[in-house]
Amino acid sequence: MKNAARAGGVFFVLFAVSMVVLGDLLGSFADSDRAFVDHFADGGNRAKDIAGSYLLVLAGLSMIRFAIALAAVRADRRLPIFVTAFPAAGATIVAGLSLLTVPLSISFGDLTDDPGLGTAQAVLPQFGAVALAVGAMLPAAAFVIVLARTPNLLPRWLSLASYPVAVLLLVAILVAPMMLWSIWIAAVSLTLWRQSSPIAQQQP
Repeated sequence: MKNAARAGGVFFVLFAVSMVVLGDLLGSFADSDRAFVDHFADGGNRAKDIAGSYLLVLAGLSMIRFAIALAAVRADRRLPIFVTAFPAAGATIVAGLSLLTVPLSISFGDLTDDPGLGTAQAVLPQFGAVALAVGAMLPAAAFVIVLARTPNLLPRWLSLASYPVAVLLLVAILVAPMMLWSIWIAAVSLTLWRQSSPIAQQQP
């Protein structure tokens, strides 16, 4: 259980920090093309976006590790865990790469100030935001339910709290509760860590 707890803790840190760093870019979803051009014209913004995008990709990879560790704990639920966790992780990685492409390209000098690039600069970040808020959060909601319904894995309070979390993840594109995903995984990881402690194992 400690392996799963560690992997979940790593995911929480990477995902939460990436959300904070990428806040301005994710919050600009549906802004005008000009707004994205102005945003990426600032070297400081590009540096933040590159760092946050890398962290988001790493978070997606750590989600895969978390799922594998969980499956080792509960082999009877291996398929439901994989079927829900892997699409969420994959979409998170795709989102990170989409958010990374434009600032990284500009920083390496592969793009110019040609006005014709305005639309391209807007499309990829907005696709990344949708990939994260919809492509990742829908299977993430299913993953939350799978773990909530796994017998003898989570305490009752956390299992019950999982259902409203899953509902909010379904509408992440509207109310942006994506941070709840990482907070919920942190709670699961802390629970698994406590369950694996010597004191917990000695209790009848």
